[in-house]
Amino acid sequence: MRIISGSAKGKKLSSIRSMNIRPTADKVKMAIFNVLQHGVINFDFEGCTTLDLFSGSGSLGIESLSRGSEFCFFLDISRHSHLICKKNLQNCGLSDLSKHIIMDIRGKRPFFVEKKFDLIFADPPYREKYIKNILEFIKRNDLLKPDGILVIEDDIREELKIDDNFKLIEKKIYGKTQVIFLILN
Repeated sequence: MRIISGSAKGKKLSSIRSMNIRPTADKVKMAIFNVLQHGVINFDFEGCTTLDLFSGSGSLGIESLSRGSEFCFFLDISRHSHLICKKNLQNCGLSDLSKHIIMDIRGKRPFFVEKKFDLIFADPPYREKYIKNILEFIKRNDLLKPDGILVIEDDIREELKIDDNFKLIEKKIYGKTQVIFLILN
């Protein structure tokens, strides 16, 4: 795994060796960022705020920071993932642009942030049926700006039920992975 573009381009990222952890492949990550910047979305990373849910090694959030995001909040349930993510941020020289929290989004504990996010990545464990939880967590805590983008990566076999609060703007398939791009409805 490496950073594809921006200020930390080429930096290698440490990963987590576990059967439960599945970092986003460089090929899929490159495709996601191509859709964001050069597809129907035309997203501008300069000055944006990002939330990386299920951050794991931090690959998606760090890529966003490298491309110009001014801030990224990393959230994961695993203390080990949290430590790997912090190590990767230090290696890329981007630690000062981030905050971290260890939290399970399935709980009812509120998640307070000072401002909403322009971009939210969610890469949950496959076949765990997190999509409903992700959408509820974002809506309940009012995390996405009105013109913000939500990107969810999941197993191709997972049925993606999107509630009325969100609108699908793009769906891409990469091998066994599906990626959906949503906005608020």
